[in-house]
Formats: sequence, structure tokens, C-alpha cells
Amino acid sequence: MGRKRPHFPRSHFPCYNFYVDVLITPEARKEIEALAAFRPKTGAWGVLVGHRRGPRIIVEKIAAGGSPGTAPDGRALAGFDGIWPGRIVGLVAVRPGAAFRRAVLGPAWYGKAVLTVAGRVPASVLRPHIVEFDRRFFLDPVRLAPAGKEKTHE
Repeated sequence: MGRKRPHFPRSHFPCYNFYVDVLITPEARKEIEALAAFRPKTGAWGVLVGHRRGPRIIVEKIAAGGSPGTAPDGRALAGFDGIWPGRIVGLVAVRPGAAFRRAVLGPAWYGKAVLTVAGRVPASVLRPHIVEFDRRFFLDPVRLAPAGKEKTHE
């Protein structure tokens, strides 16, 4: 029943959380690129709007959340959840700093995706993580699900 994770110590298994992956729709990917292009300062962040389907997190939309120097907190999550009830699946950040990483490592963001954008726009790299807990909160790397073929509009 499903994939089973090998029984290796965590230090020998730096790869991925086998149970979760993140699918980003083509429109959401463009919004992530726009966030990185129009808010290029280190630390700009936004929320991921979408849904979960089994172990897969599907990102449908990005909403700009905060400027550099601010960090998401439980109050921000409650505010966004009031706009999109039950549809906030995580955060996206452009070259996040240590304050951002500390802010997301808490119970309010447990189980949510955290996408970090590294590099500049044409050659930026997207790194997905999930906020996990094992005696402490940490960011666990996950896979990006392969995007389906985009349909052409005629």
C-alpha cells in the first residue's frame, strides 16, 4: 500500500520526503516568476493558494503576502485563511533570510509547503520543502511533481 520509506538514519538519507510532492500549475509558476521579477529584494514572500489531493499539494495561485524584512505569523495565516478558507497550502519566498525561516518553523505552518526562489529571474531555481516536526520543526525537502502538458487555447 503506497511507497515505503527505506529505514536509513536521517543523516544517510538527505533526499526527499517520499510521501509528499508539490504540483505547480503553469499559471501559478508564472506568478512565482513575476513575484521574483517585480519584488527582487531578498525576503519578499507570498502565500500559496491551492488544495491537497492525497499526498500531493497542488498550487493554483500565488498572493503577495509581505515585503522584505517582514515574516509570516499565525495572524497573517488567519487573515489569508479568511479570504481563502481552507485553501492556503503554504508560502513562497524570494531568497528568504534567517528570520523568514525561523518564522515558518512553528505549529501554524506545520504540514504546509514552503517554496524558495533562489537566483535571479531568468535562471532562478525553485526549491520545495514541507514544514515537518520530529522533536523540533524543520524544513523537509520534497519533490516537484512533473507538470502536465499545457493545453493551447485557440
